[in-house]
Amino acid sequence: MDRRHFLTLSSAAALAAVSGCQFSPAHSLPESSDWQQLKADFSGQLLFPSDAGFSRFYKAANSRYDSIIPAVIARCATTADVQQVLAFARRFQLPITGRSGGHNYAGYSSTKGILLDLALMADIQLEPEEDTAWIGAGAKLGDIYDQLSQKGRSIPGGSCVGVGIAGLTQGGGFGIADRLYGLTCDALLEAEVVTVDGDVLRCNEQHNADLFWGLRGGGGGQFGIVTRLKFQTFATADILSCHAYFALKDALPVLNLWQHWSRQLPEALWSQAALWWSGEQGHQPQLQIRVISVGQIKLLQQQWVNWLRRLPVQPVEQDVVLHNYREYMLTDCAGLEMPECKLPHQSEQAKLKRVAMAGSSDFFNKVISRAGLEALLEQVQQRQQQGLSGGILLTLMGGAISSVPAEQTAFAHRDALFSAQYLVSRPVGSPEAELKRASVWVNQMRSMMQPYSTGGAYLNYTDALIKNWSAAYYGAHYEKLQQLKSRYDPEQLLRFSQGIQPA
Repeated sequence: MDRRHFLTLSSAAALAAVSGCQFSPAHSLPESSDWQQLKADFSGQLLFPSDAGFSRFYKAANSRYDSIIPAVIARCATTADVQQVLAFARRFQLPITGRSGGHNYAGYSSTKGILLDLALMADIQLEPEEDTAWIGAGAKLGDIYDQLSQKGRSIPGGSCVGVGIAGLTQGGGFGIADRLYGLTCDALLEAEVVTVDGDVLRCNEQHNADLFWGLRGGGGGQFGIVTRLKFQTFATADILSCHAYFALKDALPVLNLWQHWSRQLPEALWSQAALWWSGEQGHQPQLQIRVISVGQIKLLQQQWVNWLRRLPVQPVEQDVVLHNYREYMLTDCAGLEMPECKLPHQSEQAKLKRVAMAGSSDFFNKVISRAGLEALLEQVQQRQQQGLSGGILLTLMGGAISSVPAEQTAFAHRDALFSAQYLVSRPVGSPEAELKRASVWVNQMRSMMQPYSTGGAYLNYTDALIKNWSAAYYGAHYEKLQQLKSRYDPEQLLRFSQGIQPA
């Protein structure tokens, strides 16, 4: 790092622009010597805008926020690195944001201040005698599935291989195994957390149990920086996936039947109804119903035959495929080596593509009425006719998710029968005006479905336009989370829009 870097970052004008506010006289600005000392003690990488690699590493999964450029990227390699960066930010009251995978829909894993990137802290260690695994906070799901499944183990998690484990876990963690093994946060046994004061805390049911409670569904980057996580693993098994596709004109009766049929499925089976449309002429929207099992092959085969017999219309297409566990969970990596199965900010060999996204969510504690389904399908038809793309995913919950007592973790939606995700995904470089309209639409879906939903929202599908976000994300748990914030970060060093406020 040369003198020009230090002088740039030491200027009051630059740092004031980064913080978005005026510095009080009580807080001095960092001098070049301060940055030099930080770099001298740092075992990871400190990258500034003119450094090689900066333009790749700063970009998150969602290209919509590429215009948010950090002043510095601190790619931490050790817990001590995290302590040093937090101490530096606290000393000079600089804005700082942690990043595990960088998938936040609202851009909360991007910053104009210090970007604390955990990507280098990605070790995955299975402890066979306990069937548990210690996983670094920067590990991505693809690597976790790859390494653990080679030893016949896995953890419940999502299907997007580039997602970081720390953010997924702290927001809850949906996936195809959650009805059988619970959410990702339910498999968490212990976490190592660096507080804003620099303390390294061991958090589990016996030690710092209050913080451990908040880490399971209370959101990432709220109370400290999680550096390692210990999970209970499960034995892998072959995965059977069953799919049926229906024309949009047949979607209403099929969706209605699916709701009532899926709610009685054994907890070993996971199911989802998905509507996707491109907005292109000649590509009509379709409804996809899928049911998946990890093991329990004969059980799903029987249920699938029963489902097909009860259908009021015939599917346009259907398939039943048996997969090796690793092969299925790494579907996005087909034909790629693991270093290539990454997003550009995650690996120099990356071949996965970034997109610009807008998303929102809902929860439903009971089946959606015919009027609700009609309203939902009308939106699909309207957007298709307007040449606009999108997706709506209704996912079955229940099973092991609902068996966890509501007060045991900070995740606030244990009673939900279904979750909904409203999503628009566009190419990199799409106009911001287009993405803003997409954000408005996904948020308006919540308003339109409000008569049928709980009003809750999934923290990992962050929607910046939700006005009553504290109730939507956290429900009755928000007050307790505020108390945690008051205890562990009362001055709000770790802050962002829709962040938990101290009590």
